[in-house]
Amino acid sequence: MSLFFLICLCGLFTYLTRFLPLTGWLPAQMPGWFERAMYFVPIAVLTPIIVHSVFIMPDSGITLTDNVRLPAAILAILVALLTRSVIITLIGGFICLWGFSYFGL
Repeated sequence: MSLFFLICLCGLFTYLTRFLPLTGWLPAQMPGWFERAMYFVPIAVLTPIIVHSVFIMPDSGITLTDNVRLPAAILAILVALLTRSVIITLIGGFICLWGFSYFGL
């Protein structure tokens, strides 16, 4: 029951963060603490998704050895640090993943 409640709460929060700015009910300038907190939302949301997709395989659970996703993710991190571009990072990560999968590395 608590997981269902958490999912509903996250959905409500996501909906409100998109709906409330469109209503005009919020002030034009948000408080500084709120803007600083919102800076960390993307990393807090994306980290579990990325970690789950890199380390947890559907058939074998958590996999560190024989995992082609791990070196592809590391190279994608390097591409992200060098380019600071989301699109180039995604393309580079996909190319690395497909290349490692194709050549069996």
